[in-house]
Amino acid sequence: MTDTTAFVLVHGSWQGAWCWDGVRDHLRRYGHRVITPALPGRGAFDEDRSWIGHDDNVAAVLAAVDADGADPVVLVGHSLSGITVSLVADQRPDRIARLVYCDAFVPEDGESAADLLPEEFRSAISGLAATRPDRSIPMPWEVWRTNFIQTASEQLARESHQRLVPDPYRPVFEAVRLRRPVHRELPVTFLAFTQDLALPPGPAYWHPGMTGRLPGATVTQIDSDHEVMLTAPELLADALHKAAME
Repeated sequence: MTDTTAFVLVHGSWQGAWCWDGVRDHLRRYGHRVITPALPGRGAFDEDRSWIGHDDNVAAVLAAVDADGADPVVLVGHSLSGITVSLVADQRPDRIARLVYCDAFVPEDGESAADLLPEEFRSAISGLAATRPDRSIPMPWEVWRTNFIQTASEQLARESHQRLVPDPYRPVFEAVRLRRPVHRELPVTFLAFTQDLALPPGPAYWHPGMTGRLPGATVTQIDSDHEVMLTAPELLADALHKAAME
């Protein structure tokens, strides 16, 4: 791989492309090209998100990959978007130079993200979805502050929370269809965050919980919470740069 790489960074739940701004800027200082597609449903807080499923998320990312040209890209997924990048890689393995999971779900064919969630968390988000007519899932401030972005300043935590929008229901609960285990056939890096409390039992949910599904993957640990792109963007950019150089 050349020193200049194209990265496609796919955001996770509740956020939009904006969450990658700091990481994007650091990667560009290395000379890389960076694309940060926004998944559907990242507009107004109260817009209808009931129509959004896996196909819609995949289409948004494929459009970004195709727009970059013919060279393979480093495809990066955070959290729930581990599902999306796996599906994208399944459809266009020839366009992927490396898959990078950032404390992200690693699905098998026939599984949903909900299937991978601890029961208490799955019940909690089902309850939150029941409060909205389109069943989209809001992010409570207390959960955001305590479990997702606990290492941030109060200002950063509150400002970022104000930008969050409810997450579409279907991409969490719909099963994934993968034609082949491409996420175990392509070069893969898993970036594991050592202070991630997003899901019980904590960091071990992701590593070794998810990394155990990726035999042969390079695993790199970063001292951060789940929202590393906001709380430690330079650390994440450095790790992505190193992953691209492997």
